[in-house]
Amino acid sequence: MAAKLAGPRPRKELGQHFLRDSGILIDIQRAVRVPAGGTIVEIGAGTGQLTEMLLPLGAPVVALEVETRLLPHLRQRFASATNLKLVQDDARIVDVERLVPATTPYTVAGNLPYFAASPIIRHFLESPHQPTDMVVMIQREVARRILAKPGHMSLLAVCVQVYAEPEQVLDVAPEAFDPPPQVWSSVIRLTVRDEPLVPRARLDAFFEIVSTTFQNPRKQLRNARWIGFGRDQILATFERAGIDANRRPETLSIEEWVALLDAREAVARA
Repeated sequence: MAAKLAGPRPRKELGQHFLRDSGILIDIQRAVRVPAGGTIVEIGAGTGQLTEMLLPLGAPVVALEVETRLLPHLRQRFASATNLKLVQDDARIVDVERLVPATTPYTVAGNLPYFAASPIIRHFLESPHQPTDMVVMIQREVARRILAKPGHMSLLAVCVQVYAEPEQVLDVAPEAFDPPPQVWSSVIRLTVRDEPLVPRARLDAFFEIVSTTFQNPRKQLRNARWIGFGRDQILATFERAGIDANRRPETLSIEEWVALLDAREAVARA
């Protein structure tokens, strides 16, 4: 049940919505998979509702919280916890190895702020020290974008799916939060791949072609604008890749984006 929370109140100007539904907290706890000998990194500890559910899992918990006003409450609430470390930092830019040594595997869990969810997810997936997986609460619309299949892909979907396999865990109604947001949320799991779908040495070039082509996602691929490429070269690239230039970016699979990168590099060399 969703009970009124004790402790500091959410700040509207920061878009804070503290999860208060005990059933949802249990569902998230059950979805967390701690790697052997690993650590749990919680993003956005807030008032400690999820922290309290993570501590009994038997692994060290590093709880990351950006807002300094919440830290005294967290320290008092968990004064007796021996497996908790509190860190004040911004999850969008934090040095991951400040949280977890490079040799220690870890999983991520958290109720992410809506406005920062995408950069937080990308920061951890693109880190040299990646998690084994992530179980995170985000806005449902953003979750659907991440989970999309070819035909409905977005730049975000490509950026996430290159590194991880996403799956839906559950949807969460606004009433589960204090205060209730205007939209539904979703909990998703991202199982990080042993190696990204694109060779690491080619990731920069891959994301450059994807991001520039997605600048006009509703336009046909033939309207793409690549630096140093004329229209004839662009059309020749799609032909070489075996991709119809009348399609739209949202229809391409990651494998087709890789084929397009191969073709563009071949055309550039010609």
